[in-house]
Amino acid sequence: MTDDTPTPTAQPSDEELTAFIDGQLGPEDEARLIARMEHDPTVAERVEFLSRASLPYRDAFQPLLDTAPEAALQRMLAGIAPPSVQEPPRALPRRRLFGALAASLAVGVVGDRLWLALRDREGDDDEERRWRTVVAQYMALYTPATLEGTAPDHDQQTAQLSVLNHQLGLSLTPEAVAIAGAEFRRAQILAYDGQPLAQIAYLDPRTGPLALCILRRPGAPAGVAQEERQGLRIAFWSGRDHAALLIGSTPARQLSALADSVQQRVRI
Repeated sequence: MTDDTPTPTAQPSDEELTAFIDGQLGPEDEARLIARMEHDPTVAERVEFLSRASLPYRDAFQPLLDTAPEAALQRMLAGIAPPSVQEPPRALPRRRLFGALAASLAVGVVGDRLWLALRDREGDDDEERRWRTVVAQYMALYTPATLEGTAPDHDQQTAQLSVLNHQLGLSLTPEAVAIAGAEFRRAQILAYDGQPLAQIAYLDPRTGPLALCILRRPGAPAGVAQEERQGLRIAFWSGRDHAALLIGSTPARQLSALADSVQQRVRI
């Protein structure tokens, strides 16, 4: 008797999906991802989420290019092999992208997720709770495979955090955002209601994905409190100019202790 159960494959990275949206993949990789979305609704949902990004990335990175630590960047680039020659990237026909998303809608997954997001935003008149709901919905898609790969070294962490610092007016360092027992995996800028939203993702070998998120917006300072959304625990707090949260499957008492530690090191 043979086993016809399909072998599970790792989730595509956000970088690969972004390249797919921008038409930067070759024909074979593009066809493979379209086929994957037709059979894996979570991948189609991630593509739909990333396709709504609207921050001016070119403008955000230009100041970093002007003041970049060239020696450190050269060391980072030294180990990267030159790209192979291939045909110029083709623009992805939008009807093919939305066709793949429609396949997921047929089984109701993407449709339910989008409806839940709209329902939560409309049914909750507290802005503090709304942004945490959106973050929880995004993090609910994460698995340990999402954050697989080699962790960035100190120089790479510093370079990634510099982008966040420029967007949010902060002074984050690898030491300030370190989480005990979890490994730094990446730092990126998202957006919420037109405002920059920083996400620093970690991988805890015991409890899985964990993220520190910081939203730039004025508010009243408040200490660490805790709640649960989308099956995840959230420890959240705020300063005069920013709101922050730590989210994951970490036990409540441990998450609160981690949040207290981060709050003391990251002044918002």
